Amino acid sequence: MLVRVLVHHGLFPTMPSQPCMAISINLLAFYQALFEHSCNAIHVLTSALKTHYACRGFQMTHGDVSYFLSPF
Repeated sequence: MLVRVLVHHGLFPTMPSQPCMAISINLLAFYQALFEHSCNAIHVLTSALKTHYACRGFQMTHGDVSYFLSPF
């Protein structure tokens, strides 16, 4: 009964029996959208890290094998 009321109000229970916490179904939908686009986020993150380390003297010598030169 409680589970149906939670779902009716847009909340998803964290446990099927005796739920003590619930998560917004809209938040779960947003998380799913983030997950679907996470591949793009990984490429952006790696590009940003490459730029960040290049500014500090580290340079990637080959695309397949990451090997960095020490800035010291």
